[in-house]
Amino acid sequence: MPDSYSHSVRRPLRSGAVLAGAPAVLIVTICSVLPLAWMCVVLLANPQVRSELWPTVWRTELLGRTLGYNAMAAIIATAMGLPAAFVLGRGRGLLTRVLWVVLPAALILPSLSYAYGWSQGVRIVRPFLQPYGITFRPNGPADVFRCVWSLGTWLWAVPAVLVGLSLRRLDSTVQQQAMLDGALRRVTLRQLTGPIVASLAIVTILATQEFAVYEPTGISVVATEVRMVFDTGSPSSDSNSIAAPGYLGGGATSPDQPARAAAAVATALPLVIVTVLLAILAGWGCSKSLGSDEISTGDWPRTLDASRWTVVLTVALVLVNIGVPVAALVGSLRYGFHPAKILSEFAPQVNGALLVGTLAGGLAGVAALFAAARWTRGLLWFSGAIFLVGGQLLAIALIRIYNRPLLGLDRWVYDSCLVTVLAYVGRFGWLAVAAARGTWTGPWRDLRNMAALDGAGPLRTAWFVVWPLAWPVLLAGGLLVGALSLTEVPATVLLMPQKPQVLTPTLMTWVHMARYDSMIEASLLMMAVVIVPAVSAVLLTYVGRRVLRR
Repeated sequence: MPDSYSHSVRRPLRSGAVLAGAPAVLIVTICSVLPLAWMCVVLLANPQVRSELWPTVWRTELLGRTLGYNAMAAIIATAMGLPAAFVLGRGRGLLTRVLWVVLPAALILPSLSYAYGWSQGVRIVRPFLQPYGITFRPNGPADVFRCVWSLGTWLWAVPAVLVGLSLRRLDSTVQQQAMLDGALRRVTLRQLTGPIVASLAIVTILATQEFAVYEPTGISVVATEVRMVFDTGSPSSDSNSIAAPGYLGGGATSPDQPARAAAAVATALPLVIVTVLLAILAGWGCSKSLGSDEISTGDWPRTLDASRWTVVLTVALVLVNIGVPVAALVGSLRYGFHPAKILSEFAPQVNGALLVGTLAGGLAGVAALFAAARWTRGLLWFSGAIFLVGGQLLAIALIRIYNRPLLGLDRWVYDSCLVTVLAYVGRFGWLAVAAARGTWTGPWRDLRNMAALDGAGPLRTAWFVVWPLAWPVLLAGGLLVGALSLTEVPATVLLMPQKPQVLTPTLMTWVHMARYDSMIEASLLMMAVVIVPAVSAVLLTYVGRRVLRR
């Protein structure tokens, strides 16, 4: 075949491949690459930011306190998650199937409402604890433990799911031999070292990004100090309290906003470095546990089934970790629980949150569809990197990028809900991108190769082969982004007030009130609204795996 003909064929195919992946690249560039580039510019252009890398007493104590509190939450979450992991990994029947839906969906519950539920529970039992000298004064030891406990019981599903998946991938013959040798527990724990380490690292990362749990009682961690520095220009102090219920709107009208933004980056930078190291550790642990493309279900003997006490303990943990905060919220209502009244009262905020969440989920879904049509290197790296820096730094970057009159960016982007949508896609879009990345591994390669042999280009392969099979998983990625957008606190608080009106900024003001019906009602409403897309995403993921196997 002449070389000129070969080149003429390759050129349109190559250009078609580039166009097939262009929407995904554009979305990731706007939502992830631009904020990361702004942070790099701030780091390079401000010597005072780089100087903050040198430890001072205050910064060392702040970083140590942050890692210490959240590492305790990770230990609690992992200890609680291990029994559930054995039920997920070695359980059978209806209960195991229900847990595979309930536990991942519970991770989507809003941390703000969840922590407020535990604070209401503490308020109820406080009279019984005071005779033993246990008082929950703000920022005291008992109050700090309440926050740590809230985070641990909220994130315990992470180790449960991760270790449970790893158990299903273990070679059952090795475990049977270990049982005959009387070393089943030792061998199993050694095989699960990777996922356990990954669980500790992941929970620590997620916990360090949550400031809504620590902020109401004035506990100083990196997340709360970043918000204080950007809003007020200085760290917390007796005259600049973290627990102050008012917000300055993300410093939007501050004349020295660039300096405050740079100071916020400097405050967060040491923790960002530690977060990257933890992410590398988590990646190592996941590679040890999730290296196989296939999950074996039901191919282990009955002797390796989860024990009865493990099942009972798991059910008890579900009732405690999910049931107690919800029951405490309902029990704290002074005028009874009236769902219709609650929905009517908060309809504008719910509609606004649903609109923004739908737009964010839809945009992430578009990125997933076209990333499944043509994969571009770096998509997952950039979208994952912006997640690791946290919602607050992402929001600050978007404020500095779009809060300017150039090309009307302040009017068309910053003063509308679009900036919030970009923040949510940047924050959680890696989930949709990861779903698309899954269509380029394992058995998907054979399907794509067969389509390529028949002369199909990237878009035709996606339209006729990939999308008809992968749509449940790709849709689940978009739904997860939309569900998490409904409950995102750090980015939302800094970007608001914007239109449309949503619940989160109002809840951050009400959360300072110990027993307030409107706060309780809105918290219950947020839990109810977010559970529908969360459960749908989990079920779609399950359907997607079944379709691929068939």
